Formats: sequence, structure tokens, C-alpha cells
Amino acid sequence: MWKFRLIYSIVILTAFIFLRNQLGIDMNYAVVYGLGVILLINITEILISDLKSTKIIGGFIGGLIFLLISFLLTKAFETFFLSDPVKLGFNFIMGYIGIFIGYRNHTLIDYLFQKWSKKDRGGKTKIIEVPKILDTSSIIDGRIYDIIMANFIESKIIIPSFVLKELQNIADSHDHFRRQKGKRGLDILKKIQEQKINDVEVINDEYAEYKTVDEKLIACTKNLKGKLVTTDYNLVKVAEIHGVVCMNINQLALALRQTLFPQDEIKITIQKEGKETGQGVGYLDDGTLVVVENGRPYIGKTVDVVVSSILQSESGRIIFVKLKQV
Repeated sequence: MWKFRLIYSIVILTAFIFLRNQLGIDMNYAVVYGLGVILLINITEILISDLKSTKIIGGFIGGLIFLLISFLLTKAFETFFLSDPVKLGFNFIMGYIGIFIGYRNHTLIDYLFQKWSKKDRGGKTKIIEVPKILDTSSIIDGRIYDIIMANFIESKIIIPSFVLKELQNIADSHDHFRRQKGKRGLDILKKIQEQKINDVEVINDEYAEYKTVDEKLIACTKNLKGKLVTTDYNLVKVAEIHGVVCMNINQLALALRQTLFPQDEIKITIQKEGKETGQGVGYLDDGTLVVVENGRPYIGKTVDVVVSSILQSESGRIIFVKLKQV
């Protein structure tokens, strides 16, 4: 690349020297103008090769600052800059140095832009909305609608068209259970679109270059700079590898489980008998199994109980309680 630059630099400089009479300039101006054109071509090449708004702004600011410095220096040391070509050449060089330094140190401009974008005109912190992309599993699961209605989603909701197609395919399945899941998903989706809390948009980009729906979801979330909402554990793991942020509804449900300790008092409806003699079984609102000692006679009734112990297993929590003594 440097050889090409050297060749066109020599050609441009030679052209200005040979055409100086036609241009009405002397040798000194011909050399200065030739170098100026070469510098301008180099600057344009740099800007085009790595185009970024903050880099261009940085280069522009750097060029202005160094041109101002150049002006002050030529004024302060006029005895060293007796001829106009020397002044002009010095200004060209200083301007190029300023543009190059400003272009290379654009990170300060990036930082200032980020700071400015987080502030509104009143000086308050501005919330940058991150779109939420729903996958098929989160729609079929249904809890996402309750989360939306509880105002826990603060931004636009995106439904990719390939997710909608997957839901339709499931709803058209010959398998009865898959067909029921698909129809449930379409019903939930309709409710999400009809709610007035968050904007909902169906995007038509198919991401045809990707084969599977999971790959398309990851690419779509990256492209929109959003967050992927799912209940699919494997998709969460793959998305994390690709640097995509996921909102796992199952993890949210675990985080919202009722916190209990031994000797805490709760009410529980005993629904059926337990495995051991005399035991009754009930469930908390989050589905946690509660085993009531001597609770069998109270099946179908709501009773006050005291937590005796909590067993955490791979399948979930089991809470053992005793009837509260009156």
C-alpha cells in the first residue's frame, strides 16, 4: 500500500511543478499545493476506510485546534515564516497532524456522546430502552403476559416473524398436545398485542442466512441490541456464549419464591394425603410442595401451620410444617 501512495504522491507533485505556469504560481507554491493535495487524499482515504461519526468529528476538532495553534505560531514567530508558501506548508502539516491525532483519539468523543445520551434536557438521567425479543417458549409458557401486565417490562416488545411462523406450525401439528400448545401460544400472543402497557411490533426480517430458529433469535437480538426473553435453558446457555443477554422467566420465578425460615407461620390449603401415614400435602402459590405433619384429617381445608424444616433438592424445595397449636 505504501508503494502505491508513494507513486501517486510523486505523480501529483510532479504534475503541480510542470503545470505551475498554467496555474499561475511559482515553484514554492506548486510544491506546497502538491503536498496539500496529497495530504487531503490521505486524510480522505483514512476517513473512508474506517467510517465512524465520532472519528470524523474527532478528526475535524483536532484539525481545527492544530490550525489555530499553527496560526498563533506563525504570528508569534513571523521572522521564521517570511514567505507565504512556508506559512501555507506549515498550516497544511499542522492541520494534518491535528486531524490524525483527533481521529486516533476519538474515544473521548465517544465518552462525551454516551454521557450526553444518558441525560435529557432537564439534566435527569434518561432511561435507554432495550427492546425485548420474545421466543416461542416464552409465549407458549404464558407467564410473560402477567409480567407485562404487572409493569415489569419497560420497553417495546418484539415478535420476530419466524417465531410467529413456528407458533403457527405447532398449532397446525398432527400431534394433539403440540397443537394445543400452539393454540395456547397464539392466544397468549393475541392478548400481548391487545394490551396497552407496552408497544408490540412484529418484524418481518427472516434472517434466512441462519438455519435454526435459535440461531435466528440470537442474530435478531444482537442486531436490535435487545434482550431475549425465553424459558429455554439450552437457548440461554448458547445465547450467553454469543454475548446475548437473556431474561429467563424460570429464573425470575425462582427469584420471586416466598422466602421462609423455620418457625415462620403460614396458611396452607391441604389438597391431598402425603406418602407417610397421617401426612397432608399442599402447595404455595409458586408451586412449592408443603408437607403437613398430621394434616390428613384436614384435607380440603385451609389451616395455620408452622415451618419446621426446609429441604432443598435438585427437583426443587420441599417445606415440612406442623399444625399450629391453638
